[in-house]
Amino acid sequence: MAAEGSVVCSDADFDRLLEEESDSDKGWSVAKQTSDASVWRKKTSGESIHLLKGFLQYPGVPMKDVVELLTDIDLRKKWDTQFASIEVIESNDDHKVIHWVGKFPFPCKNRDVVQTCTVRKGDDKTMILYKHATHPKAPPQSNLVRAQTIFSGVVVRPNADDPNSSKVTLIFQIDFKGSIPASVINFLSTSSPLKSRDEMVKYYKKNST
Repeated sequence: MAAEGSVVCSDADFDRLLEEESDSDKGWSVAKQTSDASVWRKKTSGESIHLLKGFLQYPGVPMKDVVELLTDIDLRKKWDTQFASIEVIESNDDHKVIHWVGKFPFPCKNRDVVQTCTVRKGDDKTMILYKHATHPKAPPQSNLVRAQTIFSGVVVRPNADDPNSSKVTLIFQIDFKGSIPASVINFLSTSSPLKSRDEMVKYYKKNST
């Protein structure tokens, strides 16, 4: 079964990811900041949901291991508690189609999204891009609200000061739909990159040899 409405990420998509990463115009403002991370947000034309950008440090976790923990779904299920389920529903040479079910607090319904995931690896960085998709193996369900991926990607690099550590830029804009006000989504979403970073680092340090 092939994904319907799924598009493998293009050169232009990866170019945009790098452009958004380096963009420092006045539209960005700091939403969250810790010693190892900062999360920025920006309003974009025609969207009520903010574009978010996280700069995250992963001390003691090499680039190749960060990439594996992000892209190996069996591993990701072990550390990423923000999802009720993650399933690869199609795997191709150049991309995967993934069905994600994100946890939302009661009384809200959980949100799900179907995405194509394309990975480009290089010596100095690895880029991961996600695009909205539909798929016959993951039709909308009445007990879930289907979210819409507007833009989502990750850039992973080694830390220049410590090759055994990494730095990650996470950029995403996802409309979680439903009746939750955009202002609430914009507020809650800023915590997600920090929680993801903390959970991955904790898992890695506990399980690495």
